[in-house]
Amino acid sequence: MMSSMSWVHALQEVEKAGQAWVIATVIGTQGSAPRESSSKMIITEEHSFDTIGGGQLEYAVCQKARAMLQDASSPSHVLENFPLAAKTNQCCGGMVSVLLEYFPEPATKITIFGMGHVATTLVNVLGNMQAKISWVDSRENLAQDHSIKGLPSNVTPFLYESMLEHIDHMSHNEITIVMTHDHALDYQLVEALLDRKDCRFIGLIGSKTKALRFKKRLVSASFSQTEIDSVHCPVGLNEITGKKPFEIAISIAGQIIQVTQTKTETKKGSGLTWKEINNALNDEKEQA
Repeated sequence: MMSSMSWVHALQEVEKAGQAWVIATVIGTQGSAPRESSSKMIITEEHSFDTIGGGQLEYAVCQKARAMLQDASSPSHVLENFPLAAKTNQCCGGMVSVLLEYFPEPATKITIFGMGHVATTLVNVLGNMQAKISWVDSRENLAQDHSIKGLPSNVTPFLYESMLEHIDHMSHNEITIVMTHDHALDYQLVEALLDRKDCRFIGLIGSKTKALRFKKRLVSASFSQTEIDSVHCPVGLNEITGKKPFEIAISIAGQIIQVTQTKTETKKGSGLTWKEINNALNDEKEQA
């Protein structure tokens, strides 16, 4: 689909949306040509923005750009010459040189399970990140309500009969945040995410009491110490202790930013460590 949006504004939109894109720039012309040098357009898999001259020239450029988008091994840039005659079925008689620069979708992918108050604030904060965000729930009324109100361009809502279905569609190395309306579902999601063994980060909203209960169950389910320690609960920064939805959301967003700014998974945050679990278990035995 073509759009008259300027390439400058389109660039901001596709980056926010976490899409892969190609920018096509006319870097030289000979003879008669439809647009001057430095004309640009943005091309995604489904849309094109602005114009470098229209007609068969633009069609050929879009086809080349989309071939690059569909091939993960595409070079970062390609220079193509388009004679405005045989190659493009145009009668200008000149030639246009076009530089195609390929920008893959951002490496950061985030899945948020649950569309409650904290999650609503969180996705609006994360809407400013260069990340691709999936927002998952099973409650149709909430999904419809958020779609009507509008979402940040990098957020895609998903509605399932069971949120567990989404886990099969996730990418490798995703950041995941579990914050549903149901503690039993939260546990099922955490267990299923651990079973994938490829999540970059698993965050779980809740109290330290909830963390202890969940991690005791994960011990019983035979998950390893390393796997259990990878679940950050309560998720968020230690330094932010407020209980209001926006405070919790900012705390979680801060920890996500920490994760994205380090090459390996961060251990910072307020999740319980294995040692803390054992101490708590011993405390319970002494009190029994």
